[in-house]
Amino acid sequence: MSKDKIKEIRGVVLGHSDGYGFLRPDVGKEDFYLSPTEMLKVMHGDQVIVKIYPGSEKQRTDAVILEVVKRAQQDIVGRVVFENGLYLVVPEEKRINHDIVVSKNNLQTAKIGQIVVVSITDQPTKVTPPIGKIIEVVGDSDEPGIENEIALRKFKIPHHFPEEILQMTEADMSKLCAAKSDKKRIDLTEIDFFTVDGSDAKDFDDAIYVEDHEEAGWRALVAIADVSSYVHPGDSIDQEAFLRGTSVYFPRSVIPMLPEFLSNNLCSLNPDMNRMVLVCDMVVSADGDILAYQFYEATIRSRARFSYEDFWEIIKDDDAEKFQDFGNKSLVAAIFSANNLFKALHRNRKKRGALDFETVETSIQLNEEGKIQRIIPVKRTNAHKIIEECMIAANICAAHFIFDSKKKCLYRIHEDPDEEKVENLKVYLKSQGVSFAVSSPPSPEEYSALLEQIKSRSDSEVLQSLILRSMKQACYSPKNTGHFALALKKYTHFTSPIRRYPDLLVHRVIKEILYKKNFDLHANFKTRDESIDTWEVLGEQASLAERRAEEATRDVISLLKCQFMQERIGEQMRGIITNVVPFGLFVTLDNLFVEGLIHVSELGQEFFQYIPTSHELRGERTGKRFKLYDRVLIQLMRVDVPNRKIQFALLHQRDGKPAKNVTLRRKRKISKDA
Repeated sequence: MSKDKIKEIRGVVLGHSDGYGFLRPDVGKEDFYLSPTEMLKVMHGDQVIVKIYPGSEKQRTDAVILEVVKRAQQDIVGRVVFENGLYLVVPEEKRINHDIVVSKNNLQTAKIGQIVVVSITDQPTKVTPPIGKIIEVVGDSDEPGIENEIALRKFKIPHHFPEEILQMTEADMSKLCAAKSDKKRIDLTEIDFFTVDGSDAKDFDDAIYVEDHEEAGWRALVAIADVSSYVHPGDSIDQEAFLRGTSVYFPRSVIPMLPEFLSNNLCSLNPDMNRMVLVCDMVVSADGDILAYQFYEATIRSRARFSYEDFWEIIKDDDAEKFQDFGNKSLVAAIFSANNLFKALHRNRKKRGALDFETVETSIQLNEEGKIQRIIPVKRTNAHKIIEECMIAANICAAHFIFDSKKKCLYRIHEDPDEEKVENLKVYLKSQGVSFAVSSPPSPEEYSALLEQIKSRSDSEVLQSLILRSMKQACYSPKNTGHFALALKKYTHFTSPIRRYPDLLVHRVIKEILYKKNFDLHANFKTRDESIDTWEVLGEQASLAERRAEEATRDVISLLKCQFMQERIGEQMRGIITNVVPFGLFVTLDNLFVEGLIHVSELGQEFFQYIPTSHELRGERTGKRFKLYDRVLIQLMRVDVPNRKIQFALLHQRDGKPAKNVTLRRKRKISKDA
């Protein structure tokens, strides 16, 4: 083999649950295959230098690990087992394929079956497994709330505030808040602001007030908690907020970005309490165009705290006359003015071509033991949309204000869809009788027209899911490239500084502009290389923290759903194929809103070919097809809680009745093991 075909590359190891892995290079987009033998030396996340060899398989390039530059795994959460005379910790992170050996002396108080955190003392080699010692016993695997504790450690989310912060009090923070006596702060406590949030919310970032404008459509005031007056660049709370990046929302619990004396009290816009805010004061035309805006610091006193359900009950008939005897007529007027403002903003949204997905969202209801009681669909009403449109308008103003002032900040960007994915989407839509005329690059208006076109179809949910998959993920960046889904050239996040670190940074930049001062925005990066663009680092960190929080939440919900389905092993159910992959069909169950896999081996005694353009599996001998949105009758065969997997078997139908077949007999054996 010629030397010019062999090269050394540095990158990060991406483990796979089946034992092999990939190298994601620091430079370049192509990933390189790491065999199970090579993966014995490393763990998921390790930084390595590899030598690249052209592989024997077509379009596959093999990598051989030369050096481990940096180990990613030090403390790992897992389950204690005893096998072949050895105590092992089996990692909860299934991309780590090593079981960690623990001597009896290093077990601490851990018992077999418990969830623990093990610290690696000896990293793996090609011939020896990793060795560690238990440093924390998290709890029993079946105790309420254990899924949250696992996710926090699995995804390495900071969840304990330092003692320095815990010892702080509201009184201490009030004294430190110099802006409280700032003469530039405007007193708006006589204005009827109100908040609308989820029924279980405890931190209220935003309040709104809307009134009819004598010369235009409306004057809208969006008041956002003034977190930056309490949390200063580089202080202990700011450092902790930066590390967390965002609050993490689990069913029935929250891991806040800020300590609770700030997030739930001093900064939260609780009703009948004076609170400091940063206001976006807008004038909006009858057509929904923002004609003028200004930002300023103020003090408000929220008049009411509505849940979305209560707010919807007030506005659903669009009849302000019903509330003419209500004590606070000014508040009623503000509510119905907000409803009218929303209609104009929503019309403007559609006019500019912003995307409007109508996917089904679900809510998980837990019992007292922390297990799923039921999963219900959540109807999204105009109560949600009123607040959403007001927040989007304020975010637009913040982006324009900062951009026009030529200051750096983090924009919320959403890049154009990937060209290859758009082409695949076009091919599939054509097979379903849907025309999709799209330019290169595609425009939001074209995507919006497509969503309108499929809205009335019975398979609209599946088509919307495919459209979403063709799009890129939104992220944070100092480079303003616009927001595709919202059809906006400039957009940022300004409205949630209690729970998102980028919003706090945006508040600080706005104040820099207002007061013509330069704050030490980068206090957390004093030791960094000056050649590094700090805003790039901030954007990458914020985007990673957001994805980490989403993955942790999904992991918790997946575990809860697996526990929920364990009691139903052997049951027959109906569902819809919502995803097709080379190894099988993912089916979402009717009413339960739980997804599981029918492995390709369960489809019949023949080879099934995966056809990505039509999203189907097709039998080579019989031509039998399984495609998106097909309805199927299944039997729940197995639930693998540690791996968060639910396995179905396909029940073939004859004359509309389920056939008795081998899967019914197999069920008893598998469910016994489960």
